[in-house]
Amino acid sequence: MDNERICPPAVRGQMALFPAPYRLLERHAVAIRSRFQDDLTRLKPMLGQVQAEHCLGRAWRVSAMNMLALALAARDAAGQDLVDAAILDALPHRPVGVTSALNKAGWLAPDLDREVSLLPHAQRARPQPQPRSCEHCLSWGRNQICDGCRHWRRVYADQRGGCGRCGAGPLPLRNGRCRDCTRQRLRLGPDTDASTWRQLRFAGPSLGNGSATRRELADRPELSAPTVLEGQAAIFEIERDWRPLAGSLLPAPIPPVKALLADFARYTTENRWHQKVHEPSARVLRVAATWLGADTVFREEDIRAMHRAFGGKSRIGGLVAFLDQREQLVTSPPRRNSHEAFVQRTIAAFPPRISDELGTWVGVLRGTSRSHHRVTDYATLRHYLSYLATPLAAWTTRYTTLRQVTEADVTAAVTAVKGPRAHERAVAVRSLFRALKHAKLVFVDPTRGLRITRQELLPTTLAPDRLAGLLETSSNPATRLVLALVALHATSGTDLRNLVLSDVLLTRQQLLIRRPHGRHVVHLDDTTAALLHAWLRYRHRRWPRTFNSHLLVTQQTANATDPVCADYVYRRFDPAGLTLRAVRADRILDEARETEDPVHLVRVFGISITTAMKYIHTAHPHRGGPIPR
Repeated sequence: MDNERICPPAVRGQMALFPAPYRLLERHAVAIRSRFQDDLTRLKPMLGQVQAEHCLGRAWRVSAMNMLALALAARDAAGQDLVDAAILDALPHRPVGVTSALNKAGWLAPDLDREVSLLPHAQRARPQPQPRSCEHCLSWGRNQICDGCRHWRRVYADQRGGCGRCGAGPLPLRNGRCRDCTRQRLRLGPDTDASTWRQLRFAGPSLGNGSATRRELADRPELSAPTVLEGQAAIFEIERDWRPLAGSLLPAPIPPVKALLADFARYTTENRWHQKVHEPSARVLRVAATWLGADTVFREEDIRAMHRAFGGKSRIGGLVAFLDQREQLVTSPPRRNSHEAFVQRTIAAFPPRISDELGTWVGVLRGTSRSHHRVTDYATLRHYLSYLATPLAAWTTRYTTLRQVTEADVTAAVTAVKGPRAHERAVAVRSLFRALKHAKLVFVDPTRGLRITRQELLPTTLAPDRLAGLLETSSNPATRLVLALVALHATSGTDLRNLVLSDVLLTRQQLLIRRPHGRHVVHLDDTTAALLHAWLRYRHRRWPRTFNSHLLVTQQTANATDPVCADYVYRRFDPAGLTLRAVRADRILDEARETEDPVHLVRVFGISITTAMKYIHTAHPHRGGPIPR
């Protein structure tokens, strides 16, 4: 609906004795756009040209149409044939290109002496100030002197003269340099003193004005390259605190440091490192090479401590591997894992005598004593301690040594729980007292007559439809290879993680699996061999310079020498809704159905004879005899 009360048109060509004031607001444009539908239609091609020239969007086009409707209404209200440029000043706002569109259509009056009476509160378009450069730092802005230089002039008003670096002046100086040269030196290093060029920039608060400028321009010591002397040996090693260097100015790198950084840049480029991973590692390397020497042998503890001090969130293993390749790294002693720390912490909480006996037990299982006992990992020891937590707490309150534990105490502790928990506790307590008996710390083994039966869990098979299309669940070459090795050859997750490139025998289509108790050869079928070839090609194309010798590598392990984590292998089966153990058991059970010979399973899959007998009894329950444990 057209509101006739808004800008009623006057007689064309009739000059008004008293020009009527009009108030032009944006909400009026919606009410009168239907009045100028034909005129706006003729202006659309001109608006399209302006929109294409300036790459403007849909919002600009809507706003421009509203402003053109108001301009045409004001033109008719003044009784004119063309739009006066003064009318455009009465618009609430004038989008870019409105004047150009009217000029292209020939509707803009060339005479600029006409006047249109406006209300005092009408919003006029003010002339835009012309941009100019700061007279002090030459930054591009709108003021004669930018805010940063104005603050600099107040602080260093008593030090005026010619800049000792760029020669500009007279300007306020600090240590003989102007604000622009001082800021440039702080950001680029002392090696810029030999040049006279100045970096042009835009003025604004992002350059560090106000309090940020005061912090940035605070007095700092002049840093040089404090490298160690060549051939200088350390009297003793101390732990360094690298935190003061986290936000400090780095000295100018000397030529050996520059060469080391260039080699590291080539290394990261060849291995396709992301920029966010390269930059923190390059800063750590630059600081370490500057303060310790580019040709020295770095300690891994220093590299990791420096990375932590600088707040690095990415992995530092890639830099460690790079230095190790160059034979410039002293590796750290193996750190205690979480399982070992738990075992040591738990044992230390017991009374002294019992704690010593538990420590002897751990030493026997770890192979530190004179015994031929197979080495037990700390993860198993942690499970044993969790199974023995309740019995040990009860015995500690009654006894001062484990020699006082009787057979009745052991039986009561084991029978206090039922099912699998009873068997677990029996295994742990039997291991404890057998080790103490071996170390001659107890006279009689109280677990000698202990017998606990348990329900044996037999292997289960999977439905054929769940295995159908397993290789099509992923297009990743590593995932497809893992799926094939498990589903067709029953390879375990530990074997997959420990495979190295030297274990791949391509000419024979074989894989050599190294295990603590022996070796097992996997004869590959054509499908698995093709998937292995595809993965090796992808691996070489993706990480051509990797130092990792393992067959399976990821973006994280390609820059180190560690194998992939166990979770990486097990997650390959998540898209299919399966688990690695279930697929592996199904493959062995399927082979057991085809034969009743357990030796055949041992040769094909490299499993123990006990495990093979379990699968034989499951596949052929008619065979007599108990299932071996």
